[in-house]
Amino acid sequence: MTEVLSPRVLLVNSPDDAVREMRKIGVSEGGIRAMTGKTQTITIKVAGACCPSAHVLKEQMLSLGGDAAVARDVITHKVETTDIILIGTHTQLSHLAEKLSYQPFGLPALGEELGKILETLSGKTSTVWRARDHAIDLGERARVMGILNVTPDSFSDGGHHLRPTAALDRALEMVGEGADIIDVGGQSSRPGSEPIPEKDELERVVPVVARIHEEWDGPISVDTWRAAVAEQAIAAGASIVNDITAFTAEPDTAAVTARHDAGCVLMHMQGTPATMQDEPTYDDLMGEITLFLRRAVEAAVAAGIAGDAIVVDPGIGFGKTVEHNLAILRQLPELSVLGKPILVGPSRKGFIGKVLDLPVDERLEGTLAAAAYAVAQGARIVRVHDVRAVVRAVRMVEACLSSTA
Repeated sequence: MTEVLSPRVLLVNSPDDAVREMRKIGVSEGGIRAMTGKTQTITIKVAGACCPSAHVLKEQMLSLGGDAAVARDVITHKVETTDIILIGTHTQLSHLAEKLSYQPFGLPALGEELGKILETLSGKTSTVWRARDHAIDLGERARVMGILNVTPDSFSDGGHHLRPTAALDRALEMVGEGADIIDVGGQSSRPGSEPIPEKDELERVVPVVARIHEEWDGPISVDTWRAAVAEQAIAAGASIVNDITAFTAEPDTAAVTARHDAGCVLMHMQGTPATMQDEPTYDDLMGEITLFLRRAVEAAVAAGIAGDAIVVDPGIGFGKTVEHNLAILRQLPELSVLGKPILVGPSRKGFIGKVLDLPVDERLEGTLAAAAYAVAQGARIVRVHDVRAVVRAVRMVEACLSSTA
């Protein structure tokens, strides 16, 4: 009898998917361990290699069954340097990292960095965000950070929560809607905005943080780059410092965060709020964001901040065009090489308005789509205004992602 074999494409998005599918068909555990690393191709870009290094990497990857894409003029030495795209499985790239330790030029150091990246891609990203007395589990489910702007001029909700009583009411309302974290900000960072006096920011933020802390024992974040505001907000009950400058505006803010064992969010921004949308340009969008955040993480650790207290944010809307913002969401998994949880803040942003041609008060559906997509792409925290709707959307996308049917 002729057997009928029916092939189908198997979608394997992660090593866990591969393990699950192999167990379904009865593969031995030893076989699963041997084959899991071969189920997914990983693509890694290396910038600025000299031609001899490029030749070595090309030859080594081919010998391992992978490949390396280089500039076409490398073989004729018409170029001095080239970017390289390594293409291989986790197993092949692991072997490459080992082999590079015996090579000349700067290849041993590249091998070490490659090893770190592969270790991170194997699931070494922190799943618990530690912020003072809080241990926020990011592995169980994505968390929703509710935005509370106590400002007269924020782009979306400016002037709505200026009075501490109104701010407290909105904070508790967001908690009731499912917010895991409340993020309090006292000065607008909308495009074109200028810094306000420190005294004004303190007067807006500290009383609100104190009132929320009296009524709720959950984690409160303070959206500030100023050391004095962070210090007093933490004293009032905040446990997270959300700095849009990644501690570059006032490095002392990192010291304050470290001294109090607070958590932090390090965000990428090109320019300042006053200038960031003046024709933002990048030669390598994700490469530049990743490098900036890697250096920000290193500086934060050097300042005494614990590694598991750090979250990174690519800065949607902060010095980016519509195309940049969409590319960040599409390529968000690239930030996993940092080994830090990722926060994304797409809420009611201008890129949604431009894509859908909608004013700021009609961007709910766009926000839901962007937040849900960000979580599907690996974000562990989404920062939003519309908490109830986003919580529902995120829980639904997580149910789709976790289905084992």
